[in-house]
Amino acid sequence: MKCVVIFIFFGFALGCDVVDPTTLTGAVEKIAPEAFVNATVTLLTEEGYTIATVDHVAGLVTTDWRDESSFASQAFLNISRRTRISVVIDFQSYQVNVQMTKQKKDGEDPWRNDGLSNDDRNRMQSILRRIQDRARAVARRETSAT
Repeated sequence: MKCVVIFIFFGFALGCDVVDPTTLTGAVEKIAPEAFVNATVTLLTEEGYTIATVDHVAGLVTTDWRDESSFASQAFLNISRRTRISVVIDFQSYQVNVQMTKQKKDGEDPWRNDGLSNDDRNRMQSILRRIQDRARAVARRETSAT
């Protein structure tokens, strides 16, 4: 019986180490899918990310992993961190989802998801706000061109 309790406790402790990616959602103006995707790619590139996936039909933009490690954490603690961002727009409701995944690696251990810091959450909020601003600007240009 004692072994069963230990196994259950150990399994619970391992399960608590899982951190899901964080998602923010906001409304955007009705614009053409190509214009939305192009504006999002430009914005994420300005943020220093390399674009991995672009799907104009699905309204999906995904970045490659970006190294977020500080010199001190790598040199003295042997800890590495990286982030990746995905942006998806629903062209029916014009809701945009911005998702950030952060991972951490200790030494030779495999990468595992890590919680976002306040700075990460602020950066994610800034990206969502800038996407909304660009969508508004594109919608104004499209309206004035007609």
